Amino acid sequence: MSGTLRVMLAGDSMTQGANGDRTWRYHLWNHLEPGVEGLDFVGPYTDPATTDMIIPVPTDGEAPTAEPTAGGPAGQGEGPEDAAAPALSPEDAEALAELVDHGWPGADGDPGTGEYRDPDFDQDHNAVWGRTLRDAAASIGEEVGRYEPDVLCALIGVNDLLWPIGMDEMEERLRRYVAGAREGNPDVKIVLAEALPIAYADNDPGFALRLYSYNVLVRDLTAELSTERSPVTSVDIAEREKWDVAADTYDGTHPNARGETKIAAAFADVLAEAHGLGGPYPRPLPEPS
Repeated sequence: MSGTLRVMLAGDSMTQGANGDRTWRYHLWNHLEPGVEGLDFVGPYTDPATTDMIIPVPTDGEAPTAEPTAGGPAGQGEGPEDAAAPALSPEDAEALAELVDHGWPGADGDPGTGEYRDPDFDQDHNAVWGRTLRDAAASIGEEVGRYEPDVLCALIGVNDLLWPIGMDEMEERLRRYVAGAREGNPDVKIVLAEALPIAYADNDPGFALRLYSYNVLVRDLTAELSTERSPVTSVDIAEREKWDVAADTYDGTHPNARGETKIAAAFADVLAEAHGLGGPYPRPLPEPS
């Protein structure tokens, strides 16, 4: 492809990453950039999360009963003016300590900074730790309008599912998200990922059912909403890459080095298959370093 190609990678903590991560955005950039002329990752943020932005995802126990209103993180460049880092409760601080014990990549760095393990990539993105599809749907139109992506890749939804929510509401949020993106750019190409499995599903059957139902919804709704002008494609990362929660995450939720590569590979393959953007990711996948 010739000219400038603007790609927005959007979502929650799995896309933003934390201090010490490379992130899957790094792997996708380094795969695409050599063969895609004018590639430009775009979005309102540049940094991974620091410890004061991190709200750990539960791995066991009872689910919360009320869905919070999430704000964007502080220190994220050109984000919303009212963005503020959530304060950690004593319970969250304890969970964060457990996260460090489980091998969080940022544990060997300065916990107060947001630094990538390897900064050699275009770091612009549109992902916020703790972001829900509800919040993303409310802002995506303005964000797409401002940063003008040709392609929007989104991995989002799991944070909504942590709370009791019906699939009618999740469908409405997905519809608003796609409609909002098209308000910003009627020609935008959209790749929506199904939510990845997390360890919490083993301890909460209700969450596991919501996760399964949401992913069916993503597949069905993308097929319905796709148009010739603005195609919408779903990607099942877990199925394509044989996702293993124990082996591909460092805390039961967030991707480790191996998981980051798998997410990048799945998106790369779909971008190549559906849009002729770059080529398929090299196989077998490289061993994480």
